Amino acid sequence: MAANTVDLGSSALSAFLRAAGLVILGLGAALAFVFAFAAAVIVGAMVAGAALVMRFWPKRRAAAGPEVLEARRTPAGWVVETLGQRKP
Repeated sequence: MAANTVDLGSSALSAFLRAAGLVILGLGAALAFVFAFAAAVIVGAMVAGAALVMRFWPKRRAAAGPEVLEARRTPAGWVVETLGQRKP
C-alpha cells in the first residue's frame, strides 16, 4: 500500500468501537442513577418511618419536683450531685 492510501475499514471499525463504548458508558451511567435513586428511596423511607415512630412514641415525663444540684469541692476536684442521691 502506498503512504497516501486511506484505510476505510480501520476508521469504520474505530468509529463503531467509539460509538459502542459511548453506548456502554451511557447504559452504565443510567444503571448507576437507577441504583442511586433506589438507595435514596430506601433511606428516605427509613427516615420517614423513624419520624413516624418517634411521633407516636410516648414522651418522657418530667421529674416530679424541681431538680436541685449540690456541688462540693474535694481534693480531686468538684463533685456535683443531685440532692436526693447524696449518701452519708
